[in-house]
Amino acid sequence: MGGPENEKYSAFEKFVTGRGLTVKVPKQVAEELGEGPEAYAYQRERLQAAQNAGWLESGRIDFSKPRVSEVVDKTRERMATLSADDITEDEIERTDTVLAGLAYQYATGGTSHVAIFVSDRVAEQAIEDVLAAIDISDTITVIEGRAFLEELVADQLE
Repeated sequence: MGGPENEKYSAFEKFVTGRGLTVKVPKQVAEELGEGPEAYAYQRERLQAAQNAGWLESGRIDFSKPRVSEVVDKTRERMATLSADDITEDEIERTDTVLAGLAYQYATGGTSHVAIFVSDRVAEQAIEDVLAAIDISDTITVIEGRAFLEELVADQLE
Protein backbone atom coordinates (compact mmCIF):
# COMPACT_ATOMS: atom_id res chain seq x y z
CA MET A 1 0.00 0.00 0.00
CA GLY A 2 3.03 2.21 -0.14
CA GLY A 3 4.20 4.73 2.38
CA PRO A 4 2.56 7.74 4.08
CA GLU A 5 2.58 9.77 0.86
CA ASN A 6 0.63 7.07 -1.02
CA GLU A 7 -3.15 7.40 -1.36
CA LYS A 8 -3.68 3.74 -0.38
CA TYR A 9 -1.65 4.18 2.80
CA SER A 10 -3.49 7.40 3.64
CA ALA A 11 -6.88 5.82 3.03
CA PHE A 12 -6.01 2.82 5.17
CA GLU A 13 -4.63 5.00 7.96
CA LYS A 14 -7.81 7.09 7.92
CA PHE A 15 -9.92 3.92 8.03
CA VAL A 16 -8.15 2.37 11.04
CA THR A 17 -7.67 5.56 13.04
CA GLY A 18 -11.25 6.68 12.38
CA ARG A 19 -12.48 3.45 13.94
CA GLY A 20 -9.95 3.29 16.76
CA LEU A 21 -8.45 0.09 15.38
CA THR A 22 -4.94 -1.22 15.91
CA VAL A 23 -3.07 -3.16 13.27
CA LYS A 24 -0.88 -5.96 14.60
CA VAL A 25 1.94 -7.22 12.41
CA PRO A 26 3.78 -10.33 13.55
CA LYS A 27 7.57 -10.30 13.41
CA GLN A 28 7.55 -12.81 10.55
CA VAL A 29 5.41 -10.53 8.38
CA ALA A 30 7.40 -7.42 9.29
CA GLU A 31 10.57 -9.22 8.23
CA GLU A 32 8.96 -10.17 4.93
CA LEU A 33 7.89 -6.55 4.49
CA GLY A 34 11.44 -5.41 4.97
CA GLU A 35 12.49 -5.03 8.57
CA GLY A 36 15.34 -7.38 7.75
CA PRO A 37 17.72 -6.74 4.83
CA GLU A 38 19.00 -3.26 4.06
CA ALA A 39 17.55 -3.55 0.57
CA TYR A 40 14.11 -2.98 2.03
CA ALA A 41 14.61 0.41 3.68
CA TYR A 42 11.43 1.70 2.00
CA GLN A 43 9.37 -1.04 3.64
CA ARG A 44 10.86 -0.33 7.06
CA GLU A 45 10.06 3.35 6.70
CA ARG A 46 6.37 2.73 6.09
CA LEU A 47 6.15 0.34 9.03
CA GLN A 48 7.93 2.86 11.24
CA ALA A 49 5.64 5.67 10.08
CA ALA A 50 2.58 3.60 11.02
CA GLN A 51 4.09 2.77 14.41
CA ASN A 52 4.91 6.42 15.02
CA ALA A 53 1.34 7.36 14.11
CA GLY A 54 0.14 4.92 16.79
CA TRP A 55 -1.95 2.52 14.73
CA LEU A 56 0.57 -0.27 14.10
CA GLU A 57 1.96 -2.56 16.78
CA SER A 58 4.04 -5.68 16.77
CA GLY A 59 2.00 -8.84 17.17
CA ARG A 60 3.66 -11.80 18.82
CA ILE A 61 2.38 -15.23 17.97
CA ASP A 62 2.47 -17.58 20.93
CA PHE A 63 2.85 -21.16 19.75
CA SER A 64 2.44 -22.41 23.32
CA LYS A 65 -1.23 -21.41 23.30
CA PRO A 66 -3.62 -24.27 22.55
CA ARG A 67 -4.29 -24.92 18.86
CA VAL A 68 -2.21 -22.00 17.52
CA SER A 69 0.37 -24.37 16.01
CA GLU A 70 -2.43 -26.57 14.70
CA VAL A 71 -4.06 -23.60 12.92
CA VAL A 72 -0.72 -22.62 11.36
CA ASP A 73 -0.02 -26.20 10.24
CA LYS A 74 -3.52 -26.79 8.88
CA THR A 75 -3.39 -23.50 6.97
CA ARG A 76 -0.09 -24.52 5.41
CA GLU A 77 -1.53 -27.92 4.46
CA ARG A 78 -4.65 -26.33 2.99
CA MET A 79 -2.59 -23.83 0.99
CA ALA A 80 -0.51 -26.72 -0.37
CA THR A 81 -3.68 -28.55 -1.40
CA LEU A 82 -5.22 -25.48 -3.04
CA SER A 83 -2.06 -24.64 -4.95
CA ALA A 84 -0.78 -28.15 -5.68
CA ASP A 85 -0.57 -27.46 -9.41
CA ASP A 86 1.28 -24.17 -9.03
CA ILE A 87 3.80 -24.40 -6.20
CA THR A 88 5.38 -26.87 -3.82
CA GLU A 89 4.74 -26.88 -0.09
CA ASP A 90 8.24 -25.47 0.42
CA GLU A 91 7.29 -22.40 -1.65
CA ILE A 92 4.25 -21.50 0.44
CA GLU A 93 4.73 -18.22 2.24
CA ARG A 94 5.03 -18.96 5.92
CA THR A 95 3.85 -15.49 6.81
CA ASP A 96 0.33 -16.20 5.57
CA THR A 97 0.11 -19.23 7.84
CA VAL A 98 1.39 -17.19 10.79
CA LEU A 99 -1.37 -14.64 10.19
CA ALA A 100 -3.95 -17.41 10.59
CA GLY A 101 -2.39 -18.54 13.87
CA LEU A 102 -2.12 -15.03 15.24
CA ALA A 103 -5.73 -14.27 14.34
CA TYR A 104 -6.84 -17.46 16.07
CA GLN A 105 -4.78 -16.51 19.12
CA TYR A 106 -6.41 -13.09 19.37
CA ALA A 107 -9.92 -14.36 18.64
CA THR A 108 -9.71 -17.01 21.35
CA GLY A 109 -7.95 -14.65 23.74
CA GLY A 110 -10.82 -12.24 24.21
CA THR A 111 -10.64 -9.96 21.18
CA SER A 112 -14.19 -9.43 19.92
CA HIS A 113 -13.32 -9.43 16.23
CA VAL A 114 -10.17 -9.95 14.17
CA ALA A 115 -9.58 -9.12 10.51
CA ILE A 116 -6.76 -10.65 8.49
CA PHE A 117 -5.49 -8.78 5.45
CA VAL A 118 -3.86 -10.94 2.79
CA SER A 119 -2.91 -10.30 -0.81
CA ASP A 120 -2.92 -13.91 -1.91
CA ARG A 121 -6.20 -15.55 -2.96
CA VAL A 122 -4.95 -19.05 -2.09
CA ALA A 123 -3.98 -17.87 1.40
CA GLU A 124 -7.33 -16.13 1.78
CA GLN A 125 -9.24 -19.31 0.90
CA ALA A 126 -7.01 -21.56 3.01
CA ILE A 127 -7.33 -19.36 6.09
CA GLU A 128 -11.10 -19.11 5.67
CA ASP A 129 -11.40 -22.90 5.27
CA VAL A 130 -9.28 -23.71 8.32
CA LEU A 131 -10.99 -21.18 10.59
CA ALA A 132 -14.44 -22.37 9.47
CA ALA A 133 -13.43 -25.99 10.15
CA ILE A 134 -12.50 -25.16 13.75
CA ASP A 135 -15.68 -23.08 14.16
CA ILE A 136 -14.03 -19.74 14.85
CA SER A 137 -14.80 -18.00 11.56
CA ASP A 138 -17.61 -15.94 13.12
CA THR A 139 -15.09 -13.76 14.97
CA ILE A 140 -12.48 -13.57 12.20
CA THR A 141 -12.81 -11.95 8.79
CA VAL A 142 -10.31 -12.61 6.01
CA ILE A 143 -9.98 -9.66 3.63
CA GLU A 144 -8.22 -9.53 0.28
CA GLY A 145 -6.06 -6.49 0.99
CA ARG A 146 -5.52 -5.13 -2.51
CA ALA A 147 -9.22 -4.98 -3.34
CA PHE A 148 -9.98 -3.47 0.07
CA LEU A 149 -7.40 -0.71 -0.42
CA GLU A 150 -8.73 0.08 -3.88
CA GLU A 151 -12.22 0.36 -2.42
CA LEU A 152 -11.02 2.69 0.35
CA VAL A 153 -9.31 4.96 -2.18
CA ALA A 154 -12.40 4.99 -4.42
CA ASP A 155 -14.58 5.90 -1.44
CA GLN A 156 -12.35 8.86 -0.63
CA LEU A 157 -12.62 10.15 -4.18
CA GLU A 158 -16.41 10.22 -4.07
